[in-house]
Amino acid sequence: MTMRNKTVLFSIAALLTICGSLIITGCKKHDIPTPNQEKAGFAKSSDSYLITDNPNSIYKIPVGITAIPNTDRKITFTVSSPSGAVSGQQYTLGSTTVTIPAGKTVDSIAVKGLFSGYAGSRKDTLIFKITGGDVKPMVGSDQFTLYLQKVCPLNMGDFSGNFEVIEDWWQDYFPGDVVSLTVSGNTIYFDYPTAYNHQALPIVVNPTTLATSVVSTAFGRYSASGTNYTAKSVPGVNSVVVPCDKIVSVGLSFGATGGSNYGGGLLKLRKL
Repeated sequence: MTMRNKTVLFSIAALLTICGSLIITGCKKHDIPTPNQEKAGFAKSSDSYLITDNPNSIYKIPVGITAIPNTDRKITFTVSSPSGAVSGQQYTLGSTTVTIPAGKTVDSIAVKGLFSGYAGSRKDTLIFKITGGDVKPMVGSDQFTLYLQKVCPLNMGDFSGNFEVIEDWWQDYFPGDVVSLTVSGNTIYFDYPTAYNHQALPIVVNPTTLATSVVSTAFGRYSASGTNYTAKSVPGVNSVVVPCDKIVSVGLSFGATGGSNYGGGLLKLRKL
């Protein structure tokens, strides 16, 4: 393999650094590849795009070429979505061509996520693939994956008030029942309808990860001489609050103060 071919296979970032140093000292003619030797690629392979309820929300995907051109270079690409995202519903894209201006090596593809297209906890994947244009794609750097989902700021006050039961594994409540939640700091308080030794379950929300947890809590007895039941959280992807949809859910494991274990499942509530 010649030194020229090895140079072409360098990453975009490395090549831009090399070319930048050559510009300072003066690039020699044989250091600038001709158009058919240039390669186009993405600066990285993947990233996440958290879509906010903001009309100016946009994600820019950097695209570059391996040498400074003396004329504009057009790069064409395709977009596919294995998750089923549809242009105009979950995102918009101005064009499937990006132009690197003469004298530049980097531009970007602008993707706008549509907040209204993300109901519930929907997540999508977009795959961008360079197909050609004025510059051939660089093998290994010709594809970029973008993960999209909506995000809202956490406001603990949203988790106080009346909530509809979506699921209660313990079956004190059934789907459609309405319960009242209270909030103090980063803790949501939920009540099972015990009549004796009653104590609300403290559902703690991590403000950074939005994960929910419950320390082992004896939430009471249903009769004066009955069992005193306990519940604690089980870590997992279902133990979370969803600020956009005002949903709180937590996986719970149930037991008794005497040591019995009853198994467990999900408690999930949505604000009315």
